[in-house]
Amino acid sequence: MTRYQNNSQVCGYTSNSPPPKKFRSSLSAGKVMLLLFFDVHRMTLQHWVPRGQTVNGYYYANVLETHLRGAMRKKRPGLLKNQWFLLQDNARPYIAAVALAALTEIGGTALKHPPYNLDLVPCDFWALPTLKRRLRRKRFSSDDEVITATAAVLKGMSQNNLFYVFESFIKRCKKCIQCEGCYFEKEKIVGPVDSYDSE
Repeated sequence: MTRYQNNSQVCGYTSNSPPPKKFRSSLSAGKVMLLLFFDVHRMTLQHWVPRGQTVNGYYYANVLETHLRGAMRKKRPGLLKNQWFLLQDNARPYIAAVALAALTEIGGTALKHPPYNLDLVPCDFWALPTLKRRLRRKRFSSDDEVITATAAVLKGMSQNNLFYVFESFIKRCKKCIQCEGCYFEKEKIVGPVDSYDSE
């Protein structure tokens, strides 16, 4: 008897046994896109992009003029009376002329973001990693399930923790200045992190 046959018998298979069954994992829901705006005090806006919608400069400008301005009127009305700043990365929709004009229209100014330093933006070094950590290994059958689960995680993010997130942002900016805009590796957030975000 050959070694192959011996191994087959050890595994419980013989030449007359049916082939082993292959299991197919069910597909999870497709991707959903979220535009998230927050400051040191609270989450200001969660805007879910409709399925099939391309986020270009015109769409992003509409989000700023309509959704963000409306959210700020409810949650941060004082900011609309003064000049305020928006930090975002250099994605094309965000730096399109129509989007920057819309931002100026609602009283905001885009902070210049150095290229290749994506981890300066709190969304990149805190919000998105936290969402990924909390939703890891979970499967969803519909977009609505993804949105519900994500909204629950965002609601649970401690408002007190936002203060330390922006403290870390300031430290990262200082390091970027010291490095003269050159890329540097990721750093962990410095400061107390509540139990919800420490998993």
